[in-house]
Amino acid sequence: MKLRTFLHSDQNSPTTLSEIQRAHDWIASEEFFGIFAYATQSGASSFSIAMAPAFWVGTQSRWLFGLDYGRTQPQALRIISGKPNAEVRVYDGAWIVEQNGFLPRRDFHAKSSILANRTNGRFGMIVGSGNFSSNGLRKSIEAGATLRTDVQAEYESKIRNIETMATDLWAQATPLADILDVYEERWKADFAAVTAEEEAQADQPASDIFWIEAGYVTQNRGPDHPGNQIDFPRGMSRYFGFNPPDDLAKNSVIGTITFDPPSGGLVSRDLRLGNNLMEKITLPIPETHGLDLYDGKVLVFQRSANRFKMWALEADDFVTAFGSRLYDVKAMGSGRRYGQIAA
Repeated sequence: MKLRTFLHSDQNSPTTLSEIQRAHDWIASEEFFGIFAYATQSGASSFSIAMAPAFWVGTQSRWLFGLDYGRTQPQALRIISGKPNAEVRVYDGAWIVEQNGFLPRRDFHAKSSILANRTNGRFGMIVGSGNFSSNGLRKSIEAGATLRTDVQAEYESKIRNIETMATDLWAQATPLADILDVYEERWKADFAAVTAEEEAQADQPASDIFWIEAGYVTQNRGPDHPGNQIDFPRGMSRYFGFNPPDDLAKNSVIGTITFDPPSGGLVSRDLRLGNNLMEKITLPIPETHGLDLYDGKVLVFQRSANRFKMWALEADDFVTAFGSRLYDVKAMGSGRRYGQIAA
């Protein structure tokens, strides 16, 4: 039995995701069983980028997620369940989806991955603190351990018992298709205690702090890297201090925004009016500026002199930090929300 412990303390340390990759490569997994308390769109995107299409094509994967407190994003479930050879179930899902606030009757807090190739007799397991979000998989300070073996007796004594118990939980869990539509509808209604009205344009801002859901971000930097180009609704340029004319020509530069991300120094980018009449921006490269990736995150901007501090937060972290201060919340035609934050 090979045992490796890890603590993701800096950019050169192993992460939960890199350990899953390492174990998968050694085992040449035919089976993967992911068990996580919650899942976010950023986690689904991070996993898919790292594992590449070959994982989904060559591996039968089962996923058991929790919905406790609504931390799991419906889009994450749609992404994973839409992959080849993947099946998703939800722990106590039929009950939780009916509860106000998605309160569980017993918290589901497991975070582990079990990998197997029964043909070549190789097995592995990764356990730790990292959840199925981009932060948990590869950014936050997380700790864990990886077990690998090609000795059948070691598998029987160290991994199989856990695998059996996890399979029992899987057998009792709710198939995702039974509850996904209902969960998504109720999750959107519960996200931030504000009504989002569809608007064609953003209004004149009254606050120096504002936000927008990034949603799905096109991988404009290639399939192995997270994207960094997103659309803003027409008029969001006002939040950044611009006042473009209504008859501005397509593909015109509205102005230059200087971002102050968590690390990597200042970044200046042109904000343009696109062919689709939405405002387009290329954000700082996420990996080099402490932002990890943008998919599924909530982007927060705060004016500071002639620049804008920025953060990319998971939805539940955003609500915890700013939920009581949101106002003027709107929704784009795609459903992505944005608005202002009271100082």
